[in-house]
Amino acid sequence: MSHTESSNIQLELSLLNNGLDFILKGIDELFDDDYVMREYSSAVDIGTSSYKYGVLNLFSGFLLLLKERLYRHTPELIFQGNLEDITNKVSSGKTPNTVALKEALKKLKTYPGFVFTEREEKLIKDVQDMRNKFEHYTISVDKYELWSHLSKFLELIDKFLVEELHINIENSPEALELQEKIHQIDSVWERTQTERRRQFDFEIDGMIEELNTSRDRVMQELRTESYYSNGADKLLISCPDCNEQTMIVYEEFKGICTNPECGSGYALTECLKCEELTPGYPWQQKFCDSCSNWIDEQ
Repeated sequence: MSHTESSNIQLELSLLNNGLDFILKGIDELFDDDYVMREYSSAVDIGTSSYKYGVLNLFSGFLLLLKERLYRHTPELIFQGNLEDITNKVSSGKTPNTVALKEALKKLKTYPGFVFTEREEKLIKDVQDMRNKFEHYTISVDKYELWSHLSKFLELIDKFLVEELHINIENSPEALELQEKIHQIDSVWERTQTERRRQFDFEIDGMIEELNTSRDRVMQELRTESYYSNGADKLLISCPDCNEQTMIVYEEFKGICTNPECGSGYALTECLKCEELTPGYPWQQKFCDSCSNWIDEQ
């Protein structure tokens, strides 16, 4: 079979269009007509089929877009294995299996030379982990965290469509529909974030007041826990405001600075690299100061 014949397997349109279709179906499963996460305000645990199939569809669609990018570089790259083995199998009339995420990312880096940033790759793998848990295990996830991850994931998809696949939105009704939905979701997400920040900040103000009225007890508990945990470094981190190692990352007052001359408070999130707590809202993807400095030095 010639290269022209092996390439003429009608995959370009099916990869792209199927990818867009999967993503659109995933959005429709996850978001209501107002682009709010379904049952967001009332349900507690995620267990409905709409969440399962929403995440599965989004991830499947994204993987198809990666394959579309590989196909545009060299059609055989969408299959598993090296090019020589793939060519031999296709020439003998066999159709190899297509690549999974890990191999797709590796081939994108090796051949077209495309690389996602460390933060983007972490997000992709987080969504893949959610997808695996929805498909294979019992899962309970905070809907706000899910919304945060998927909103960022959709932004990444939008960016990939424009910058790597160079989709002509005007000539692609599916791509136009997808872009409009992503932008609507992003707009609603921004408003929801603002309200969630307000709630967090209100709760943090209450914790600061409570700490001020029971400082002696709290400090004694910290000293005791520090003794048993072999060091205060496990309980306290640097405060962004006073730069002292005085911000609690333990139990009920985590995120509150114990320095009486400062007394500030922050929500905390996990560092993307070391997974230690660092100032930031839980849905934000951030690096702690130590990891940020390490990255800057590379």
